[in-house]
Amino acid sequence: MIYDKHFIQLLQSELQKPLPGEEAQYRMAPAYRPRLSKEDILRNEPRISGVLLLLYEKETELNIVFTQRKSYAGVHSGQMSFPGGKKEESDSSLVQTALRETEEEIGVEQNKIQLLGELSELYIPPSNFLVYPSVGYAENIELFKPQVQEVEKVVEIPLSFFLNKQNIVFEKEIKLFNGTVVKVPAYVFEEHVIWGATAIMLSEFTYIVEKATNENR
Repeated sequence: MIYDKHFIQLLQSELQKPLPGEEAQYRMAPAYRPRLSKEDILRNEPRISGVLLLLYEKETELNIVFTQRKSYAGVHSGQMSFPGGKKEESDSSLVQTALRETEEEIGVEQNKIQLLGELSELYIPPSNFLVYPSVGYAENIELFKPQVQEVEKVVEIPLSFFLNKQNIVFEKEIKLFNGTVVKVPAYVFEEHVIWGATAIMLSEFTYIVEKATNENR
């Protein structure tokens, strides 16, 4: 399958269909992750956020951009994530939240991003966030401009990396913020380990990509 503009159209069409949700998400979920109902989640009064899985062309290949968080005294210190953040009152929607945060965190202007669709919402128990992921596409990004206060590093990874199941480590040892060591499914790209919520969202996304690819061969 060639991941060109025709593929972008196929992907956009697939994202308009009913989403697989937990069926696909939990392929990359840690064994200890609780399965909570929507009612249970809302009882926790979660904070609401929007993130963007941004595809873009680089050297004839589609890439996904990630941010490595700064180290800080918190549950997500140093982790790999999608650009995004908490919804603000001025945001008209959670898609707008994702686009605004992407521009703020990595310098990609909102008008350069084509929205392709949305993924299933995901609750993150350690930080009590309910995250709404969007999927976007930018044809050409000349330069990322990381926000130095929040972003340690911008990391670019080819889409094809995540479609190769040999790149999944199913029992990667991770030390949590409280010092506990656990084994989790993870994508390991060079020195970067993508696990937890970001890996779970990627799992649903790759499921959708595989479906779009198989249906249009």
